[in-house]
Amino acid sequence: MQIPIQVIPLQPDGCHLMITGEINGLKANILLDTGASKTIMDVQRVSHYLENPEINLFDKPIMGMGNNKIKSWATKLPKFSIGAVCLSDWPIVLVDLKPINDSYAVYDLPRIDMVLGGDLLMYFQSAIDYQNKVFIINMKE
Repeated sequence: MQIPIQVIPLQPDGCHLMITGEINGLKANILLDTGASKTIMDVQRVSHYLENPEINLFDKPIMGMGNNKIKSWATKLPKFSIGAVCLSDWPIVLVDLKPINDSYAVYDLPRIDMVLGGDLLMYFQSAIDYQNKVFIINMKE
């Protein structure tokens, strides 16, 4: 399955890769991050997507988010889908993405609701086709 990628140009010569998915049937902007070990969601946006989520303190270091200890929480996504692939009760980590989203807003870039990390990239047996700007999910449905 191939999902279109939106290339978000960052100055001076960088970029981020964004796809669209759904959390509980609501559209979500998802940043692809091959350097993030876990899939994370913006703690500021969790109430938009999840009704009365069970949230617990996540006390392990978040790899891929720098060397600083970041306050984080854990929850599960009742329903998460990208294209035709749908997952239930997937564990994620919640962190404050406000500083990143504030920077994006200055350049009129789309808000990041979720960062797709190595846990889901491996689970999906995914690949990124940079030339054709598609995210490829190879897992059997």
